[in-house]
Amino acid sequence: MQSSINRDGFLPPDPDELVAEGELPFADAAAESARDKADQSLHHLQRELRLLHARIGLLRDDAEAALKAKATSVDANAHVQLGDYPWLKLAFATGAAFVAARAIRRLPFGVLLGGFAGHVSQTRRW
Repeated sequence: MQSSINRDGFLPPDPDELVAEGELPFADAAAESARDKADQSLHHLQRELRLLHARIGLLRDDAEAALKAKATSVDANAHVQLGDYPWLKLAFATGAAFVAARAIRRLPFGVLLGGFAGHVSQTRRW
């Protein structure tokens, strides 16, 4: 059996006295603490990630609801302004504008310019 007295003849200090408050007594304990901190950090990041996914899901739902509400509002306004079958009336107006543009393109440019010049000269005389 070995004596607990060191070579100078003194008792070795108590290990609990060597460890300052908050310090870990062994290097393995420090590594374990770092591992625990890393695990805690990982769990915290995973929790934050789950919260962000939930928030993104809520934002998607809100955006979808807003778009549906806007589409419903536009449809209701079209019915108020154009009565029954508003999209048919809009299609007819678009078609009429297309036909009118094609008819104007077929007119000779000189005739249009001449009519416009005559109109301008008459308005200057007054």
